[in-house]
Amino acid sequence: MKGLIVTGIHTDVGKTRIAATLAAGLKWPYWKPVQTGTPTDTATVSQWGIPTYPERYRFALPAAPLIAAQAEKTHIDWGLLCAPPPDEPLVIEGAGGLYVPVTPDYFLIDLFAQWKLPVVLVVRPYLGAMNHTWLSLEALRRRAIPLLGIVLNGTTGDPSETYFRKTFTLLGELPWDEGPFHPERAFHESGLAKSLAGKGYA
Repeated sequence: MKGLIVTGIHTDVGKTRIAATLAAGLKWPYWKPVQTGTPTDTATVSQWGIPTYPERYRFALPAAPLIAAQAEKTHIDWGLLCAPPPDEPLVIEGAGGLYVPVTPDYFLIDLFAQWKLPVVLVVRPYLGAMNHTWLSLEALRRRAIPLLGIVLNGTTGDPSETYFRKTFTLLGELPWDEGPFHPERAFHESGLAKSLAGKGYA
């Protein structure tokens, strides 16, 4: 099984943007196993011309998968969800952060631990981001989940950004930009193309 997982230190840190950038640059399909809320991230990524796979679960309520499933008076079958992903290299996007509950007994990090694919951790500078980053890294380490690297997304010139640049070897960095987004261009301009080539991904 080949691929990588994109997760974040918190919700709304730009996981879909980074996942699309990686998928466009690597020429790999995109897959989000469980989606909550609309519009779906799969639909968003498709608009950029990136091939996608359908979700295994999709819920209307924008909440943790466990809560969204309960709102529809259903549940997520853990065995179905954690079955191996499609048999080709994929960029797989999680939902929220690592300890988002999927069932009463399992979190997303349990899914990632089972697949053991390298993780790209998306960081967005905000108050609390340093703490959330270190907690996420510790959680990955404890589960022996391989970390491919950290992407600093949505930079605005905030003073805390210097901490991330000095403390971690970043895979790439994308500025905050509300204009048109071009994933393949971002793959090169962010430094991701160079970083991943050095790790044997390009």
